[in-house]
Amino acid sequence: MKTKLIFVTGGASGLGLELVRAACRRGHRVLCTGRRGAQDLPADFPDIPYLSCDLSSGDGASTVADWAIRHSGGQIDCALLNAADGYFRPITLETPDAITRVLSVNLEANMILSHRLYPALGGGHLALIGSVAHKGAAGMPVYAASKAALDGFGRALAEEWRGRICVRVLHPGPTATGMAERAGRKPDAADKLFLAPRPMAHAVLDAALAGKGRDRQVISYGRVLFSPARWLRRGAA
Repeated sequence: MKTKLIFVTGGASGLGLELVRAACRRGHRVLCTGRRGAQDLPADFPDIPYLSCDLSSGDGASTVADWAIRHSGGQIDCALLNAADGYFRPITLETPDAITRVLSVNLEANMILSHRLYPALGGGHLALIGSVAHKGAAGMPVYAASKAALDGFGRALAEEWRGRICVRVLHPGPTATGMAERAGRKPDAADKLFLAPRPMAHAVLDAALAGKGRDRQVISYGRVLFSPARWLRRGAA
């Protein structure tokens, strides 16, 4: 397997952290950004270049892009734009500041990063990590809207960059990363159906790096559970 340079945003926790671990386990070089300070990363966080940043800030995305290009030497084989924010609450309880933050992180930052990373991604892959919520999710309309807009952006970019950069929008199914609880969702019986983050991360990474595949893909329950890949047979812990 050829070693690749993989750049991950939102890699300090949740699915992003598992994407970082999955890429490192496969022997790839990894660059990572996240909201946590370096001192707050898990004790077993891989020994890789890490930048603490807030993508909702005015120049956050540009700062991240410049950092990634500098540390990659100007060539990124795959960018996994995974960072996201959101709240589980009805629109009547949202605030203008919260709406702005969610749209900034989930959509605007990804547009800016795509724009700024273009020179370094030639011949490589760009994966925009969406959510099955892009089809509509009661209780989190702002988050759902941001992911629907990201889906549209990714579909347009895939056409615009076809033949130069492989662009895919990947929509993971419900995954037990703790994000739902942090967003304000109360645990219920449906939690038992959430997928484990490690196999989900490997399935997302497989889809992002594949030479062929649809521009937009749902990483579904069945797709993860019935994958023949060796990482799933070894368990999801």
